[in-house]
Amino acid sequence: MSHLEKSRTQREARRDHADRDHAARYSEAVGRFLGVAGHRSEEPARPTFAAATPAAVTAVTAVGVVLAAVDDSPAGYTTADHAALEAELRGWGLLLVHVQRTGGVRTPARDDGARLLDRLTERVQAYSPTVAVTSRLLVGWAAPLLLAEARDAGLVVVGHRHGAAGAMFGVSVGDRVAAAHTGVVLVVRVPGRPAGPGFSPRPIVVGADRDDSPAVRFARREAELRGTDLVILRAGTTPRAERVETAGRIRVYRRFVVEEPGPALIAASTEAAALVVGRHGPGRTPAGPIGSVTRSVVQHAQGPVFLVG
Repeated sequence: MSHLEKSRTQREARRDHADRDHAARYSEAVGRFLGVAGHRSEEPARPTFAAATPAAVTAVTAVGVVLAAVDDSPAGYTTADHAALEAELRGWGLLLVHVQRTGGVRTPARDDGARLLDRLTERVQAYSPTVAVTSRLLVGWAAPLLLAEARDAGLVVVGHRHGAAGAMFGVSVGDRVAAAHTGVVLVVRVPGRPAGPGFSPRPIVVGADRDDSPAVRFARREAELRGTDLVILRAGTTPRAERVETAGRIRVYRRFVVEEPGPALIAASTEAAALVVGRHGPGRTPAGPIGSVTRSVVQHAQGPVFLVG
């Protein structure tokens, strides 16, 4: 074997090892996530695994914060769970924010909010012991307070529920945060909790009409963090064969569908770990309303949706 061939073989072996390490780290995190008993529990679940080793988890570094908007509902617990996974993948801290309704909030209600944050903090620490968790209890209108808290966050995670009149983090709050926040927002749909061990290998699916879009760039980074495949879904009027390529540590599948992008993305969400879509349509201002395709995806997708750009 020549020197060049030997060097190439060593590089490929190191890359394959890195691929397995990323995928194994994400699978291990999801496994601990699934080990937390119950979708919602009055008492925090206790870890059922041995003490985490440095090789098994990502060390926390002070380079970013994931903000999770939570309430005392199944959607709130699911939001905290997904936010904790994202924080662990990035080595970021996690900030849990609960907003009490404005106007004469009684002391018992404040106590309930504080106990909720304590439960969720202990829940996160049970399956993500390396994630630095802080919490904040606020009183007022949810969307403006969340947007103010989210200014310095690297990722904002909100829940999504259909037709919940007066819900703290219902559709209207999620839409307002997604439209007005200038950073990435993850909308966690219910059911949005990993359903079993087959969840971690699922790909990230992004809908975009060009490769240099913010949505595609973010989707590539998210797939690399998880060690999973990336599917770039593009809708058009002309049938084209699927293409597969390798980009760094991940495989990229380019799929072309002859249908509207909204229904195509919603259909793809059933087999995806998460969807990634642009927040606004072409030509929209950053503070403008959510695009019609994005709104449809958020309303009907069968899993988490990242809104980017």
